[in-house]
Amino acid sequence: MMKVMKSLLILSFLSFILVNCSESTSPTPTEGSIKISIRNGSSTFAKTTSTITITEARIVIDEIEFESSLGDSLDFEFEQPFIQDLVSGNNLHEIESVEVPFGSYKETEIEIDDLDPKDGDVYAQNPVLQDISVLVKGFVNGDSSEAFVFTSDIEAEQEKEFDQPLVLDENSPSTNIVISVDIAGWFINDQGQDLDPRISENRSIIEDNIEASFEIFEDEDDDGEDDD
Repeated sequence: MMKVMKSLLILSFLSFILVNCSESTSPTPTEGSIKISIRNGSSTFAKTTSTITITEARIVIDEIEFESSLGDSLDFEFEQPFIQDLVSGNNLHEIESVEVPFGSYKETEIEIDDLDPKDGDVYAQNPVLQDISVLVKGFVNGDSSEAFVFTSDIEAEQEKEFDQPLVLDENSPSTNIVISVDIAGWFINDQGQDLDPRISENRSIIEDNIEASFEIFEDEDDDGEDDD
C-alpha cells in the first residue's frame, strides 16, 4: 500500500512539473493581422460624368508591401494577385486578412500589374483579364448602344507613407488598411473635359489618370474612411 501511495505522489508531482513547464513555455505571439480592403472612392457605384457612364471597372493589384521602420530586412510582402470590380456590390470590399510580423511599418506600397501565367489559378480563372491590369466597360452620351470596353496593361507602383508608423504589437495586434480608387476621374482631362475611351489619342492620359487615382490609408475603426 505504501508503495502505491508513493508512486501516486511521484506521478502527481511529475504531472505538476509538466503542466507548469508547459504553461511557462507557451509561445509569445509574434504576429498580428492586417485586414486589407478596397473601395470605389467615387460617390456612386455606376459613375457618370457628363457623357460617360462606367458600369464595370476591374483592376489587378499584384502585390502589397509593408515597409518596416527599422530596415529592409523586416519588410513584409503579400504577393497574391487579386481582382476587384469597383462598381459592383457594396462600396467597401474586403480583400484579405493577412498575418504580419509584429513591428513598426512606415510605408505601404501597392503594385498594379497585368495577369500572367505565373499567377496560376487566378490567371486561369479570369480569361478576360489575362495579360491586362485594367478592364473598364461602359457607354457614352447616355446611350447604352454606344458601349465601350477599355483595357490596359499598365504597370504602376503606388506608395503611402503613414503620418504615424503603423504599429502591430501585443497591445495592438490588428488594424485595417483601405485602398481607395477614385474612378470618377479616369476619363476626365485636367480641364475637366470628358475623354472618350474609344479614341486612341486619349489612352495615355486615361492611363495616367488611373495611376493617380489610388489612395491608401489606415482605418482603425473599420468604417471605410481615413482616420486622419
